[in-house]
Amino acid sequence: MLATLALTAVAAAPIGAQEVVESAAPRDLDLTIADQPLVRIGMLDGPLEYIFGDVAGAVRLDDGSIVVADEQSHNVRRYEANGRHLWTSGREGDGPGEYRGLRLLRNCPGAAITVFDWVQDRITELDAEGNVVDTRQLNSTGVNPYGEPACSVDGRLVFTPWPDDRRSILERTVGEQWRWQVSLRYALDDSVTTLRSGIPGTERTRISMGTVRPSYWGRDMVFATVTTGVWFGTSDDYRLEHVDWTGRVTRIARWAGPDLAVTDEQVQRYRDYLSGLDRYSDREGRRHFEREVWPERRAYLPERFPAYEAAFALPEGGVWLRTHGWRAPGEELHLLDRDGTWMRRLMMPAGSVILDAGPDWVLVRQRNEFDVPTVALYGLVEGPH
Repeated sequence: MLATLALTAVAAAPIGAQEVVESAAPRDLDLTIADQPLVRIGMLDGPLEYIFGDVAGAVRLDDGSIVVADEQSHNVRRYEANGRHLWTSGREGDGPGEYRGLRLLRNCPGAAITVFDWVQDRITELDAEGNVVDTRQLNSTGVNPYGEPACSVDGRLVFTPWPDDRRSILERTVGEQWRWQVSLRYALDDSVTTLRSGIPGTERTRISMGTVRPSYWGRDMVFATVTTGVWFGTSDDYRLEHVDWTGRVTRIARWAGPDLAVTDEQVQRYRDYLSGLDRYSDREGRRHFEREVWPERRAYLPERFPAYEAAFALPEGGVWLRTHGWRAPGEELHLLDRDGTWMRRLMMPAGSVILDAGPDWVLVRQRNEFDVPTVALYGLVEGPH
C-alpha cells in the first residue's frame, strides 16, 4: 500500500516555449472498419463465459488477446486472439479481487491487467492468469479521481481530482449551467504532482433545487497519457495541449474538424431515440414524455456540440479523439500524430462504441441481430468519407 501522498506543483511554462501545429485536413485518406470483424465475442445462449450483461470496457493486449470487463457480473474475462475464453476473474464484493464498479486501464506497467473500481476508488492488478497481485485503495493515499485515471509507461497514475469548488453548487440557480474547474495531476511513489490547474472540466446544470447533473451534450476535459507527458483539451474546439512531466506546455495541436453547430435534424434524431424507449411505450408513458421529459431535455440542449468526448493514447505517442456521439449517426474519430498533426479520420457505422483502438484496428461494443451485447475486433481499411 502507498503511504499518504505529498502534494507538489510544477511551474507553468512561458508561451514562447510552445510549438503550434495546425491541420486544415487529415494528411492521409479516411479510414473505415473492414466488412467483417477479425473476431467477435458474445452470444445469446451458451457457456456463461461468452454471455455479457453490461460490457463496461475492453482492452487488447500486446499478444492480441482481449480482456473484457462485465459490470453486471462484476468480473474480468480474458480471451485468446481467436476469441477462445481463457479465464474469468472477480465477483461482486469489497475484498481483494472483488468489485463494485469496473473499468480497465490501458498501458499500465508492472501488471498484465489493471482494473479501476470507480465505486470503491481502488486499483487491482492482475497477472496474465487473472490472479490478484496487488490492490491499492486510492482515496486513502490522497488520490480522488473524478472519472477514470490513466497510466503512463513509467508508472505515473494521471488523474483529475474532484474539484474544490463543489460548494458553489448550492449557490447556483435552477437552469444555470457552469463548468467545474479541475486540475491535471499524477501520482508517483509517495507524492502527487499538479501539472495544470484551473482547467474547465465537466459542464453541469442545476435541474432543480435538489438536482445537479452533467449537462446534456455537455463539454468536458479529456486527456490521454503518452510517454512524453499528457495531451489534454477542454472540448470547446478542435484543440489539444501537450504538457510534459515538468508542467511545461510544449505543443498545441489545432485541426479543422466538422461543424459543431447543433442542427434541427440532430435534435429530432435525439427526440426520436428518447421517445422510442420502452418506458414511454404505453399511452401514459408517451404522455409523460411529451409533457415533462422532452421539454426539459430540449431546454437544456446546447447550441454547439463538444468537439470530442474521449481520447485513446497509442503506444508510439499518437492519440485517437472520439467526436460527440450525437453529432452524426455513426462514430467519428480523429487520429493525431505524436507531434499533433491530424493524420486520419475514421468513420464508424451506427451502433458501434469504441472501447480500445490502435493505429490499424479498433475494439468495439456492438449488439448482434438478437440485440445481444458483443465485443468485436475490426481491422481498419481506407474508404470514402
